[in-house]
Amino acid sequence: MKETLIQCLRAAGGILLEHFGRIREVSRKESHSHIVTEADLASEHCIIERIRLRFPDHSIIAEESGFQRRSSPFTWIVDPLDGTSNFAAGLPWFGILLAVLEHNQPVLAGMYFPESDQLYQAEKGRGVYRDSQRIHVSTEPDLSNVLCAFSLDSDPDADRTRRNILLATQLVNRTRNVRSTNCLVDFAYALDGRFGACLNGSTRIWDIAPACLMFPEAGGILTDWAGRPIDLTPTPSLLDRNFSVVGSTPALHPTLLEIIRQSGAPR
Repeated sequence: MKETLIQCLRAAGGILLEHFGRIREVSRKESHSHIVTEADLASEHCIIERIRLRFPDHSIIAEESGFQRRSSPFTWIVDPLDGTSNFAAGLPWFGILLAVLEHNQPVLAGMYFPESDQLYQAEKGRGVYRDSQRIHVSTEPDLSNVLCAFSLDSDPDADRTRRNILLATQLVNRTRNVRSTNCLVDFAYALDGRFGACLNGSTRIWDIAPACLMFPEAGGILTDWAGRPIDLTPTPSLLDRNFSVVGSTPALHPTLLEIIRQSGAPR
């Protein structure tokens, strides 16, 4: 499966590069913050076709085509273009995310950045690698000494937005500074220690499934904003769930949860 996962990532990456800077049409999905392009669809078709050819009995959850349930205990989670808004604007902050679940546990995961040809991959019990180098989360124990990623999308609930902005304010005051690409770049930089933590208030299963394996494999922790583990049980309802997640080092995680609680941000 690992070989197929890497082949899917690189093949889809080639498709994205063919479309990068040449997007002709952008369509909105559930809000103005969520869009889809022909590149998303072409990338997803390529990935699913390869999975089906090699593992026809595996289930697939894909961002654009939904849940294809099969008989196998294995489920592939597919994000064919994470960072679509960045991609459509010509920004290089985008990539492909893939994860494989066995029942409800992630056992294989990959993140691929076509622009830099950089691959992050993990197997359960074998660590996380950026290309050939094993990576780990930061060892810095002081929140004021780290950069922190924080991202959120538009929300029709004005009070929820206000509380998220309050959380962002508290993070700015407690960390060295806050950064955001609102895509897999933030997770990758937290995994390899460039960021001390990554918080995102609006994610779906395909955005975070790889991180659910990679953070513990890199020595970190990934939970929701209440500190609960992420439930990846593959059901149709999983596609509609919003996840507010925080990934960080074990040393920083309790402090970040307390900052979230104090801000009143929705958990």
